[in-house]
Amino acid sequence: MAFNWREADDAEIEYHMNPRKTIENPAPLLEALPVRAAEARESLEGIYDVRYGDRPKETIDVFPAQNGKLGTPPPAQIFIHGGYWRMMDKSDYSHLALPIVAAGATHISVNYDLCPEADLDIIVDEVKNAVAYCHTHADELGIDADRLHLAGHSAGGHLTGMMLRQDWKSLGLPEDILKSAVGVSGVYEPEPVMRTSVNEDVRMDAGMARRNSALERAPTVPCPLLAIVGGDEPEGFHQQTIAYGELRNYNGLETEYISVPGKNHFTVVDHLFRPGTAEFEKMIALMRI
Repeated sequence: MAFNWREADDAEIEYHMNPRKTIENPAPLLEALPVRAAEARESLEGIYDVRYGDRPKETIDVFPAQNGKLGTPPPAQIFIHGGYWRMMDKSDYSHLALPIVAAGATHISVNYDLCPEADLDIIVDEVKNAVAYCHTHADELGIDADRLHLAGHSAGGHLTGMMLRQDWKSLGLPEDILKSAVGVSGVYEPEPVMRTSVNEDVRMDAGMARRNSALERAPTVPCPLLAIVGGDEPEGFHQQTIAYGELRNYNGLETEYISVPGKNHFTVVDHLFRPGTAEFEKMIALMRI
C-alpha cells in the first residue's frame, strides 16, 4: 500500500519524513559539509555576510562569477540551504558555488533564522526579503537583475516552492523575478512534519503548516522548475516532489520530475552540483549562461 501520511501512524510518518531515519549513519555526511565548504572558500572570491534585513541571520554570501562575458553582468543563482528549518548555515554549503561560478554565474547563498527561535512564517518572509534584495541591489552585487535563478534543498526546497507562489507584484517587483528554479527533496507540504520529532524544534501548528504549504495554492512565478529527489529517499519525499510537480503541471508551468538513482537525501544535492551529471547540465541550461 502506498504511503499516505493522513492514514499513517506517527512511526511511519517519522520514517518517511525524517531523512536521518532512513540512512544508517548520516553523521559523516553532515560533518564533512563545513570542512568542504571551508576548503572551497580558500579558492573562491567571496563577499561574506552581506545584510539583506535586520533579523539576526538575514545575510547572504556572494561568490562572483568567473569566466563571464565581458561588459555583461552575469546571472545569479540564489541557493537556499536545508536542515529542516532548524539546522545548518550558508557557510556549510560554500563548495556548491565552485561549479556555478566556473560556469559563469554568481552564486548567492542565503542564511535565514532557524527554529525554534524563528518559525516558518518568519523564515518564508526572510527568504522573500533575500530574493527581493538580490533584485533591487543587483547593481551593487554585480549581477543581472533580470536573470535570477533559485535553487533549494530539503527545507530549502520547500522555501523555493514558497518563493514561486509569492505576490511579487505587490512588492513592486516583476512577477517573473525568478527565471528558473530547482527544488531538491523539498518538503512542499509541511503538515506531516507536525507528527515527527522534528516538530519539537519547528513548533508548527496546523494553521502555520497550511499558510506555508507550497501545495496550498497555485504557483505564481511562470518559470521552469526541475523537481529532483534522490532515488533512495523514502516514499514520503517522492510523493511530496511528485505532488508539487503535478500542481505545477496542472497550472501549465514547465516542470521536470527527476529521481536520481542511488542517491539519498544528503547525497543528491552533491550530485546536482557535480559538472557532467545530467542534472547539473539541465540546471545550467535553464540558467542560459
